[in-house]
Amino acid sequence: MAPTPVDGVGPILDSPLDSNDFNPVQLINAAFPNEQSLASIDLVLSKLRAQVTAMDRELRTLLASQTDAGAQSAAELQHAQQSIMALYERIRKIKESAEQSERMVLEITQDIKSLDHSKKNLSVTLTVLKRLQMLLVSSEQLKQNAARKQYLECSELVQIARHLLIFFKPYRSVHRIASLYDYVVNLQVEIRRQIFRDFEGAFVGGGLKNAVQKLRESCTVIEVMEPEHKKQLTDWYCDSQLKDYRSIFRNNPEVAGLDNITRRHAWLKRLLKLYDEEHAQVFPPEWNVGELLCEKFCQDTRKDLVEVLAKTDNNMDVKVMLQALQSTLDFEGKLSQRFNGPATSATQASFLETDDGGAVSSSTESVAPQVPGSKFQRIMSEAFEPYLRHHINAEDKTIQDMVDGYRSKPIVPADEESVLQSSTDLFMFYRQSMLFFSKMSVGKPFWDLSRMFGKWLRAYADVLTAKFPKEDKKSFTDDDFVITCLVINTADYCYSTTSQLEEKLQERIDPAFKTMVNFSNESDTFLSVAANGVRVLVRGVENGLDPSLNLMTRKQWGGIQSVGDQSDYINQIATSLRGMVGTIKSSIPASNSKYFKNFCDKFAESFLARFHGSIFKCRPISEVGAEQMLLDTHALKTILTQMINVNSEESVAPPQTYIKILTKGVSRVEQLLKVVMNPVDPPEQLISTYMALFNDPSVANFIKAIELKGLKRPEIQALVEVFQQQVGVDHTAPTGLPLSNNNALLGSTAPGIAAFKEAFSSSSTAMNLGGSTFKGFQGFGVGSSNSNSTNTMAQSLSSDSGSGTLASAPNMSTGTTGLNAGSRSPAPTKAKEDFGSFMLRKMTLKVPGATNNSGSK
Repeated sequence: MAPTPVDGVGPILDSPLDSNDFNPVQLINAAFPNEQSLASIDLVLSKLRAQVTAMDRELRTLLASQTDAGAQSAAELQHAQQSIMALYERIRKIKESAEQSERMVLEITQDIKSLDHSKKNLSVTLTVLKRLQMLLVSSEQLKQNAARKQYLECSELVQIARHLLIFFKPYRSVHRIASLYDYVVNLQVEIRRQIFRDFEGAFVGGGLKNAVQKLRESCTVIEVMEPEHKKQLTDWYCDSQLKDYRSIFRNNPEVAGLDNITRRHAWLKRLLKLYDEEHAQVFPPEWNVGELLCEKFCQDTRKDLVEVLAKTDNNMDVKVMLQALQSTLDFEGKLSQRFNGPATSATQASFLETDDGGAVSSSTESVAPQVPGSKFQRIMSEAFEPYLRHHINAEDKTIQDMVDGYRSKPIVPADEESVLQSSTDLFMFYRQSMLFFSKMSVGKPFWDLSRMFGKWLRAYADVLTAKFPKEDKKSFTDDDFVITCLVINTADYCYSTTSQLEEKLQERIDPAFKTMVNFSNESDTFLSVAANGVRVLVRGVENGLDPSLNLMTRKQWGGIQSVGDQSDYINQIATSLRGMVGTIKSSIPASNSKYFKNFCDKFAESFLARFHGSIFKCRPISEVGAEQMLLDTHALKTILTQMINVNSEESVAPPQTYIKILTKGVSRVEQLLKVVMNPVDPPEQLISTYMALFNDPSVANFIKAIELKGLKRPEIQALVEVFQQQVGVDHTAPTGLPLSNNNALLGSTAPGIAAFKEAFSSSSTAMNLGGSTFKGFQGFGVGSSNSNSTNTMAQSLSSDSGSGTLASAPNMSTGTTGLNAGSRSPAPTKAKEDFGSFMLRKMTLKVPGATNNSGSK
């Protein structure tokens, strides 16, 4: 049943009427949605009127309540103001009462304060009078005891008088007190003078034995006086004892020289012996008069040494200077042990042994160690530091003579061990020199010494480099291999020992120079020597395998009818490698096995490139010959794989790096031989095999590969035409470039690449491929990675003068270095055109759209 309009009026009227956006039309439409609902309109109107009436009543009630609240608020405000006025009046009355109470208290306590001040002033007066009496009595007693030289009593009275004088210092404005104050001060001065006169009479007049007790007691008086009085007394004593020393060694040049430095030390030892036996009883032990006497002696000696060294600087006798310095260092060490080390009777007896100036040993063991932090540390030897350059120059000359001897002396393997004896001798000399010099100085001269060490380390590295066999030596003997390995071992030993030398120098040098000691360049130099030695070994072994490769190239590969066992040249390679590599491995100790592994890596990389190049000198190669050569290649791989275990008791697996290098080099050879093994008929199969292996559209490289088969010109031309049709000519490819893109292989094997280039350039049908690297042919190649060489084929194609012929390319004659950068030989005027140039000219004429430099087709 649908709801009636009356049922929905209540909810509608509750909220819409209170809304700010009230819309009466919406309300009416909601209350009367249809015509039937109009029947209840009267009921709706009655409800609305009732609601309006209720709201009117509510408004009247609220208005009445607000009117009554205003009157009530005014009454409450007036009452609050009256309460504040009453509170203010009460506060005022309380303040007046407090002031009245304070006045009453002041009147009561005024008399008490007066009495307190009187008591305090009376107490101060009594104290002043009592202490004034004490000052008078003590001054009189002090005067009497000083006259009788009763210094023990005087010391107590002086101490009392000093305290009283401090108390009376603010009262010096009183005449009587000021007079008494000055009297006591002057009395102390007079007592000090009297004590000084007693000391002069005892030490200068010769009455010390009878005055020891009195002088010891007088020191107690000096102790309680001003501190400068004690310093004056000890300075006077030291000056009086050193007076003869200064007159003897400063005014007499004969005994003031460096060669008489021990006489100075002996003089102080005799003086200290006298001090210990007679004078030490006079002074209190805590005064350290003996240490002060030695300190002043060292200061005077240092001044003398500075003058003597300055006079002899131009004609310095290094040996005498070092002996004097060593004696001085030893004397300083003994002084520091006597006064700052553990006090033992043995130490004192050892120090007091007199020395009349004998020769000083050059051994650093005779130098007594110094106590850290002692005042005698380098107190005299510091004067020698600016002149240690003479010793460094002498050491420099000694090392120069040693290095010159190493340079001129040949290496005899039988006389050497795993490293050259010269290296151990050099570092032993460095060690002794460093230890000796560190006792003399650890400052700038020590840094200068380290720089001198670095200079001769670099020179010794040059000496090691000069011991390698000469570059032009073709045949290496066993001694050559052993000497090269000795140099490699020595360079590695020098590398590690140089790092240790750097650490030892940094430990001993002054912290200000620690970061300046750096032998990284010298260490890198020795590493470079070892790396050069590995390259020399590679070159020597490759040269030893040249006869085997020559035997390979002389073999008639085009006439082989069947595949047999591995060829004789492979057996010869295995025999030669076993001997040479065995000598190398036995000459490199196990601790340096990294160099043998590096040698194997470099040799495998270089020799396989050389073997690859020798294939081009073996043409023509028949299909069966290529199979035989492929068999030999696998045998060679086995030989090279086993090479790393030569002379080994237990076989170990070759390193993965070596296997990768070996696999890469052998793969290049196998790819080339697989092309040669492929029959010419049908040509599409040959070309497909070639592209599958090399993926190279270059015509020049394709010609180079098929030339190994010994084909005639018409056959090659036919194959080229099929190659052009099947693959398409790559006009943008640099067809005059070498066949290989393996720059790392050819460029990093310096020992064998020169001979490889020479072998390839001497081939009777070799094309002039220049020296640039071709990047589209991954299988094999004969050029170097020198980008400055001439791209002969590309230049020939672009230099056509329009006559329909190809310009002549530079020749690469036998015995020349035509593959080197910029080495171009002029072509003969009427020389016979080689086959490669002929084929390229034919192809150039057939290429549609080819242009010369002038733009003609």
